[in-house]
Amino acid sequence: MTSPGRLHCRPGLRGPWRLPVNRPSPYVRRRWLGREIRRLREEHGVTGESIARALQFPRQQISALENGHLGPDIDLVSGICDYLAVGVNRRTAIMDAAADGWARGWWVAEAERMGIRQAVYADLESGTKNIAEYAISLIPGLLQTPAFADARLRSEPARHGDRFEPASAVTARGRRQSLVLAAGGPRYEAVIDEIAIRRSAADPVVVAEQLRHVVDVCAHHPSVTVQVLPVDASIRGHSAPRSAYSIYRYRDPQNSQAVAVDTLTHDVIHTDPDELDPYLSLHGRLKAAALSPESSIRLLRAAAERLAPTEGVSV
Repeated sequence: MTSPGRLHCRPGLRGPWRLPVNRPSPYVRRRWLGREIRRLREEHGVTGESIARALQFPRQQISALENGHLGPDIDLVSGICDYLAVGVNRRTAIMDAAADGWARGWWVAEAERMGIRQAVYADLESGTKNIAEYAISLIPGLLQTPAFADARLRSEPARHGDRFEPASAVTARGRRQSLVLAAGGPRYEAVIDEIAIRRSAADPVVVAEQLRHVVDVCAHHPSVTVQVLPVDASIRGHSAPRSAYSIYRYRDPQNSQAVAVDTLTHDVIHTDPDELDPYLSLHGRLKAAALSPESSIRLLRAAAERLAPTEGVSV
């Protein structure tokens, strides 16, 4: 038995293991693992205290595990499986999730410079098979140009820590984009509110370049779909979206999903299936009310031309 409270790494490796390509988000895997451990306890009618006593681990470590905190203790997870006589298939799924939860993606070392909030999104984007977003007031980060991203990042210094570096944040945003747009990457779809297109979120020339960039990305990446939601759109049920959000679907065996909701002070992340359905339903209604992809492209081109006319360009 290992000593209680010891910091554990994935067996056979020195330090937290590096995230392989296309492995699901470590954050999401830890959350799934926590729910599964709690479900196991409830199925067997045992408490966290009794497991802690039997395995000689602090009760706080059981709580941390069930809450999806960083670095699930591999020995503890294995011990719980032994103690509750978990079957082979379920044990394999649990231990795989525990190993995945230890992974350290490229964003970990860059988190403070690129911004903690952006690092969370980089984590959530890892290993996705589909990303769907609703952008209420700004062009989504995964579609932003360096100039537009720099303007936005510098405009909101209160959102970032003391070690935040705008240049590093722009570079990190570009890396996120390249991973999403790479061959074998996820399908990406965005519903962009017309407000985000009309609002002066940066210099007009920068905004025009940004809108043309969205058009260009759609033209060269079949995996990307953008729809514009007109301000006068009739949304079924008179739904009124209250915030921007991102929906992630993963490649893991459990087909996990997550939703990140953008607020002024922090991002709310949902992984419990019961919390996801309202967003999935809302997104379906927004897509149905939005312009078609073809009409959306025409609107984006026209908006860019109004901001910064280009000679000889027809909209």
